[in-house]
Amino acid sequence: MMKGLLIMGACLCGSFAAAAAEPRGAVCFTFDDYHGTEWLEAVPLFRKYGAHATFFVVGEITPEKAGVMKKLQAAGHTVGLHSLHHCDAVPFIHEHSEEEYLRREIVPQLDACARYGLTIRSFAYPNNRRDEAADRMLFPYFDHLRAGRGPEKKTLYYPLATLPEKCPLGGTGIGSYYNSELAVLKEEIAHAAETDSVLVFFSHNIGPAGRIGRIDMPAEWLEELLAYARSLNVRLVGFEELNGLRSRGK
Repeated sequence: MMKGLLIMGACLCGSFAAAAAEPRGAVCFTFDDYHGTEWLEAVPLFRKYGAHATFFVVGEITPEKAGVMKKLQAAGHTVGLHSLHHCDAVPFIHEHSEEEYLRREIVPQLDACARYGLTIRSFAYPNNRRDEAADRMLFPYFDHLRAGRGPEKKTLYYPLATLPEKCPLGGTGIGSYYNSELAVLKEEIAHAAETDSVLVFFSHNIGPAGRIGRIDMPAEWLEELLAYARSLNVRLVGFEELNGLRSRGK
C-alpha cells in the first residue's frame, strides 16, 4: 500500500512539474537601425537564456551588413528590414504613392538581401507609424510588421492561439527616452505569461548603462528581463518563430 502511494505521489509530482514547466506566452525583443558590432556581442547573452531576438536593419545592405545578418541568423535570431532611408511610410504614401515607397525604400533592400542569399520575412516601420493601407502594401513581402503602441500608448498583447499568419505587431519601447521602468516591464511580461499572449519590445543599440543612447537597451536590463521571463517559462522568440508556435498550438 505504502509503495503504491509513493508511486502515485511520484507520478503526481512529475505531472505538476511538467505543468509548471509548460511554456506560457511569448516575448519578442526587437532592435532597430544597425548596431552590428554590439548586436553580435550580445549573442552570448541571448544564448545564455535560450533566447532569440529580432534585428531590423536600416540602410544599404552592404557586404559587411550582410555578413552580420547571416551571423545573427545562424545564431537562431530573426533578421528583418527597416527601410533604405528610414522614411516614414504613412506620410510618404499619402504624399506620393505606395509604388514609389516600395521602389525607393523596400525593393532595393530586398534585392540586395536576395543577392547575398538572405531570406527576409519581417519589417519594422520607421518611426513606428503604420496604418492599414501601409500594411496591405507590405504584406506581399513580409509576414510580420512591427510598429509602436499607437497614439493611445497602451501596451499591446496578442493571444498566441489566434495570432494571424500575417499581422502588424505593436511594440513597447525600452530606453530612457521611453520613460521605461524595469518593474513595469516585468509586470508586462508576467501578463503575457498569464494570458498566453505575445508581447513585443523594441529598442536599438545594446550596451552598458551610461554608455548608450536614450533609445537604447541597457545590457543589465536586458539580462534581468531575459532571466525574469525564463523564470516564468515565457518563450523568448524571434518573429520568424511565431507562426510555428501558433500552428503547433505550443
